[in-house]
Amino acid sequence: MAKDPATTATPRRSADTHTAPFGMSHAAVIIAFVVTAALLALNGQQVRDILLLLCGAGAIGTAAVAGVVLPTRPGRRLARLIQAYRASSGER
Repeated sequence: MAKDPATTATPRRSADTHTAPFGMSHAAVIIAFVVTAALLALNGQQVRDILLLLCGAGAIGTAAVAGVVLPTRPGRRLARLIQAYRASSGER
């Protein structure tokens, strides 16, 4: 009797998965920045002010990601805070 290949497949481990270096989330952020700059330019704001605003927003985002990813004490605290929030709200 032949075995069903679907039941004999080995489960996928987390080490087997690969994250693409550029994905849809990255593209969405870039598109959001370009659209924001275009809307502000149409609104009559100067290019220098637009660049300062977007650079500031990018720096805040970078600091937030670095705070969660880097293995520093404040980063671990922020990561635990985010995990606790997600667990309490039922979001996974």
